[in-house]
Amino acid sequence: MKKFFIVALAVCISSSAFAQTGFLRGKVYDEISGEALFGAAVIKKGTTTGAVADFDGNFSLSLEPGTHTIEVQFVSYQSKTIEGVEIVAGQTTTLDIPISEDVTELESVVVTAEVIRNNDVGLLAVQKKSINTMDGISSASFRRVGDSNLSSAMNRVTGVTIQGDKYVYVRGLGDRYTKTSLNGMIIPGLDPDRNDVQVDLFPTGVLENVIVYKTFTPNLVGDFAGGLVNIQTKAFPEEKTSSASLSFGYNPAMHFNSNAVSYKGSSTDVLGWDNGARALPISASASIPTLPNSFVEETTKKFSPLLGTSRSTNFMNTNFSLSHGNQVQRNKVTWGYNAIFNYTNTNTFYEGFTRKRFEKDRTSAEVSLERDFTAVGDLSSNNVLWSALGTLAAKVDNHTIGTNIFRTQNGVNTALDREIDFTTLNNPTLVHNDILAYTQRQMTNNILYGKHQFGRLRVDWTNSLLFSGITDPDYRDTRINEDDGEFAFKNGGTINRFWRELKETNESFKADVTYELNDNNKLKAGGMVAFKWREFTVNSFNYAPISTFRVEQNDPNWLLTEPNLYSAENPGGLYIQNNSNAYNNYDGFQSIYAAYVMNEMNITSKLKSIYGVRVENVKMFYTGIRLNEDNSSQLEDNTKTLDKTNLLPSLNFVYALQENMNLRASFNKTLARPSFKEKSSAFIEDPITRIQFSGNLDLKQAQILNYDLRWEYFFTPGEMVSASVFYKDFTDHIALVFFPNNPGQLKPRNVGEAQVYGAEFEVRKDLSFITPALQNFSIGSNVSIVASRVNRKTVTVSEQGQTEYDSEVSYKGGDASSVKLYREMTGQSPYVVNAYLLYQNDEIGFSTNLSYNVQGETITFIGISNIPDVYQKPFNSLNLNVTQQFGGSRQSALSLSAKNLLNAKDQQVYKFGDEEELFSLYMPQRLFSLKYTYTF
Repeated sequence: MKKFFIVALAVCISSSAFAQTGFLRGKVYDEISGEALFGAAVIKKGTTTGAVADFDGNFSLSLEPGTHTIEVQFVSYQSKTIEGVEIVAGQTTTLDIPISEDVTELESVVVTAEVIRNNDVGLLAVQKKSINTMDGISSASFRRVGDSNLSSAMNRVTGVTIQGDKYVYVRGLGDRYTKTSLNGMIIPGLDPDRNDVQVDLFPTGVLENVIVYKTFTPNLVGDFAGGLVNIQTKAFPEEKTSSASLSFGYNPAMHFNSNAVSYKGSSTDVLGWDNGARALPISASASIPTLPNSFVEETTKKFSPLLGTSRSTNFMNTNFSLSHGNQVQRNKVTWGYNAIFNYTNTNTFYEGFTRKRFEKDRTSAEVSLERDFTAVGDLSSNNVLWSALGTLAAKVDNHTIGTNIFRTQNGVNTALDREIDFTTLNNPTLVHNDILAYTQRQMTNNILYGKHQFGRLRVDWTNSLLFSGITDPDYRDTRINEDDGEFAFKNGGTINRFWRELKETNESFKADVTYELNDNNKLKAGGMVAFKWREFTVNSFNYAPISTFRVEQNDPNWLLTEPNLYSAENPGGLYIQNNSNAYNNYDGFQSIYAAYVMNEMNITSKLKSIYGVRVENVKMFYTGIRLNEDNSSQLEDNTKTLDKTNLLPSLNFVYALQENMNLRASFNKTLARPSFKEKSSAFIEDPITRIQFSGNLDLKQAQILNYDLRWEYFFTPGEMVSASVFYKDFTDHIALVFFPNNPGQLKPRNVGEAQVYGAEFEVRKDLSFITPALQNFSIGSNVSIVASRVNRKTVTVSEQGQTEYDSEVSYKGGDASSVKLYREMTGQSPYVVNAYLLYQNDEIGFSTNLSYNVQGETITFIGISNIPDVYQKPFNSLNLNVTQQFGGSRQSALSLSAKNLLNAKDQQVYKFGDEEELFSLYMPQRLFSLKYTYTF
């Protein structure tokens, strides 16, 4: 003990006396628990030159160029000697060093630097002794596989799938049941139709790691059931690094296609925002008379006459990024900073995009599916997404303060040209449909945080301020009927255009206090406050007199030419009308107050318990028009629509069967809250899918009881196998349900009873055990098998209290013999499979990764009465990535990737009995990308 303090004192004195010629940086952590070792000494052997690890375990040691032997010492731990540590002038060598407790006074362990240069080992060490059931992926894995953004990397995490290249599903549960946090603070997504976050926003270059928590402990937010994805950015880069990358993606079925649909937008679309070309040309509060006059005539001319698509040649996908980061030591303060900019421009073209609608038809002896309409056409989009992230942090011996600023901008230009063929089931007609749309999204987030160590007491605090917004400026939907060769506006023919805007502000603060009572008992307490404000407005317009206007040609751009507009000389011409509905506009406010206390206690040397409770109070307020299902309405002025206080207990046990083998058991209670959109009276239509969404002010939050049991074996550093079983009991699960007798309108409703149970299996293993020739190969696979059950008698589908089960019985004339009492839970996949084969040769700087991912058939929308259920079909994703580093210091890297090698289809279907009919079909085809990265 005395020797250790003398060495540590000498390290502190000498560390400021040398000239900085090269750096050794990294982290010292407990090999068993994965915890950072505050105060560990890292010394050049035979000297007093060294550094002391801070309370995050990080150290920085300045050394002369050359090869060194390093010693690591810490009280009651076995010292470790690392040979062959190479230091280069002006560069940083990175080593994360695990050490183990020395209870028998063993001799120092000697290893080489190459043995411990793998951050995955550190992450697995954290996973091994974590108080939560968790999985994750480290920055080392990002570099090894060549992932450019988080969406491509997350597919390798156990039980995780990525839908649409951006949304995370954990254990087959997505959207409302999976939350995403950035550096521990919950962030909202850019899509108002979803509760989850687009993970493709985050480039991997500045990420430390990503951890998926699958079990709840009281120090985490209580609003998740599938998983909580925490994205951790680097605060202190190991070395000064700058990089630039450029990539191109080519899809033979989509790119350089001269028949791609488009329309003229604004000159700044390439930057991800509209410059005002699509702005509402009149005041949102302007009153337009229902009878035309000179004012209406002038107002009509202010709106853009462009309603139809055009054809042009699109370009392939492009991406470039710039990043720079460094760690700078100044006297007693160490500074760390990162800056990164990422720009992506993606073009898609779905030729033959199909959307169909079917209903159950009882006109025949047997109920069967009958087609209502078929919509087939060409759909194109240009998606511009850029993000900028800046981080700055400063640390002294026991304190760290930092800030992150994250900005993202997204603009999506969409054009659709199709024909909709309606059958005799309702009103037979052929509709020519052109849609011009632009969606602009932006988010700005500032996080300020601090970490402080006072002896045995640690204090962590974080404040997050976030501004986000979404606008749909001048969304144009034109439908021209054609019957017997003549064009007209009837049977749904119309000209609609709307301006939609959402503004949201989030402010949250949390604090955590940890006190080590002794070596076997750690007490933790804390709290959180979070506030959210939202404004949502829709301004809708159409044209009159639609029913009597004579359409002479099937060209939407002809409709609003000046000869067709109203004037004193042309009283039968078209003129603009405001058809906005007040119930589509609303203001919302939400507050959450939370506090918790928990204890982490070693009951024996092998058994650890983690128990505690979290209390969360949530209030939601609504200002707007309440629209009831009987079409009656009432004004709500800052009405409280939700006020609940929930106790969320958590009990976890970790039993060490062996040093590298654990058995985990946990029970906890969590929540899933409705979004502002769901808990409103807003009526929102998506003209492309022809699905109408109707909010539900009476929606309740879901409550979930979670039970988990997991066995895990970390047989070597970086290799592991695990098996898990879990059970979830849902009360008031939230699902999207079709309106009875309305096949295009959905409403979120509570499901009284639902259960989910399943099993997971994971293995990560290199193949050197077969033969030494395969030492650079490794495989990984994780499989989740899940079953779910919903009691249909607990699913209320109308304000009159009718249940889903009763509705089907009634539709079948009271015959319940063929009506099932139970069905699967919406959004719950029955299985998830991830697998990969990796080849990594560090000597030549070459790696290749072949990965496979699939999620089982999942019910998406619940059918009622004459409307069948809708299912998402499995998408078998097979992707290949090959990376070669080259150059004197391997500063350059070339990556070739191929996505969707199996040419899978994105398909949703109606299902009724043994019948299956198409709901929607996208053909993404294969995408090939080439990326060059230069690091300097």
